Formats: sequence, structure tokens, C-alpha cells
Amino acid sequence: MNSEKVSIIIPVYNVEPYLAECLNSAISQDHDNIEIIAIDDGSTDASRSILEAFRTRHDNITIKSIKNQGLSVARNTGLEIATGEYILFLDSDDFIEKHTVSTCLKAFREHQSDIVFFSAKIFFDGVDESTGKRFRGERALPLQNKSFSAQSFFNQSIKLGSYLVSACLYIYKRHELGDIKFYPGILHEDNLFTTRLLLENQHAKMVCISDKLYNRRVRPDSIMTQKKQEKHINGLLVVAEELLKLELAKENSEAGSALNQFIQTTLTIALDACRQAYGNNFPYHARKRLIVLFAQTRFKHKKVKSIVLSAFPELCTIKQSMKKILLLERPYP
Repeated sequence: MNSEKVSIIIPVYNVEPYLAECLNSAISQDHDNIEIIAIDDGSTDASRSILEAFRTRHDNITIKSIKNQGLSVARNTGLEIATGEYILFLDSDDFIEKHTVSTCLKAFREHQSDIVFFSAKIFFDGVDESTGKRFRGERALPLQNKSFSAQSFFNQSIKLGSYLVSACLYIYKRHELGDIKFYPGILHEDNLFTTRLLLENQHAKMVCISDKLYNRRVRPDSIMTQKKQEKHINGLLVVAEELLKLELAKENSEAGSALNQFIQTTLTIALDACRQAYGNNFPYHARKRLIVLFAQTRFKHKKVKSIVLSAFPELCTIKQSMKKILLLERPYP
């Protein structure tokens, strides 16, 4: 048996139609030293039965059931159980290529890396492809097949507009990169976890390979495709709040600027989610948090007006009304 042990952590919640395909992809890896840790996050469908059926046939599968607490807690529970040197996260409605682990381990050896990033194939299952243009799986060409320090990779990814935050699109050495955990109880947890992993281990060595090893399913009613709600907005705002606590966010450096740019992008997405969820009538507390957080980033002054008008869209209506009044009161020549 190969001594390089890899832990594949799979959070499971009501994914009965997809779970067998996911588990089969993990079991069928062409690397022989793998433990599969499935965390049943309080499923109410047949997911638990499917897990039990697989465990009876495969002794490298560990199952732990917890009450429903969300993806972050499920992954953190998996991290507590994992005994492998390498960690790979796999979402239970997706699947990986048979050679995913072996390809990454080869890259670890060849480049003496702490993290191996790869790309994904995006496929649509019950979702119109025209609605899926925002889903990206491939990293920018200048990043592919190159080695970087973790911080340099973050800087270049932001600069190229190719920062893919998904925690499922890399394998990392857990003992080399500290004990970073997922923020519990929020959505968009990958935005925070991946960014912290890179920036709190800024000198860690990493390689970005070009292989598309992950198969990401875009389906109805997933976190990414469901209608935006308060929980989406709150998750993005928490990500911004936590990243602003990093000392790097205050630095006048390339990495500090890249981090501020990412935080601003996160807040802009939150602002758009507010519009989708509430139209022009989104709650005052959300507006206030957005403005306060934007103010803590180093944004250009010319953006202030557009940010304020976006957070308080009724000001546009007032502005238009004032123009009409002034036109009506203007004396004829």
C-alpha cells in the first residue's frame, strides 16, 4: 500500500439522486491509500441508507451522522476525524476523475508543493445552460502548470480575474498549513476558507496544474442556483468582516491591494444579492453593514457615489423627482 494517505471528506445532505455516483468516484481512485469520510448532516431522504450500503462493501469508508448544521460544520467534523496527510473535499452531488488523487500526488512530488490546485468541468443537470454562464471551473492560462508561493498565486488570480474559491478544487497538506477551519453557520464559506489558507500561509509552495479533475454539477435548488435570500447576503458580509480582520487588509502592498479588491468584489456580490432578494426595499441593517464594510476597504473615491446610490436606490428616485421639479419651476424664456 502506498504510504501517502489521502482523506476525502464528503458532506452529505439530501443528495439521494447523486450520492452513489459521488461515492463511486471516490472509491474508484487509482491510488490505494485513501480514507473516505462521509458526514451525514441530518439527511431526511435515503442518503443515509446509501452510505450504509457502501460502507458494508468498502472498509475504507467512515460515516458520522450529526444534526443538520450546514456545510461548514460537516466539513469541520470531517477534518476532526481525518487521519490522512492530504485533504480533499468532495461535494456529494459532484464527482471526481479516477486519477484525481494520483495526479495530484505526482504534482506534489515533482514540485515539492504544499497545495495542488486543479480545474473543473462544469455540467448542467436540470438547469438551462444559458443561466449558468457565471459558473467557472477553469483557471486562467497564465496560472496553469506553474508554481507559486501561496500569496503570489492569490495576487495573480485576483489580477487575472480568475480566483476560484471552491475548496473542492485543490488538495492540501493539512499539517503544513495549520488548523484552519470553516466558519460555521454561513453560506459562501469557501470564500473565507480558501483565502485564509493562502494568505495565512503566504510562503507555502503551491502548483496549479491544468488538469480538469473535478466534475461540478449545476442543478436546481443548490446553494448557488437557489433564489438569493438573507442567508446568502449574511454569508458574504461575514466573509468580508472576517477578511478585514487580517493585518494584510491594512497593508499598502500588492497583496493588501489584492485582498481589498477581493473584499470589494464580495461586497458588490452581496449588494447584488440584496437587490435580487428585496428589490429596492432591502433592509436598513443590510445597507448599513454594506456601507460600513465598504468604508473599511481602500476603494477609489470615484466609487463612493455609485456605492451609496446602489445601497440606497431610492436616492435615484429622489434625484429624478428633484430634476422634474426644477424643470417645472424653471421660468420660460
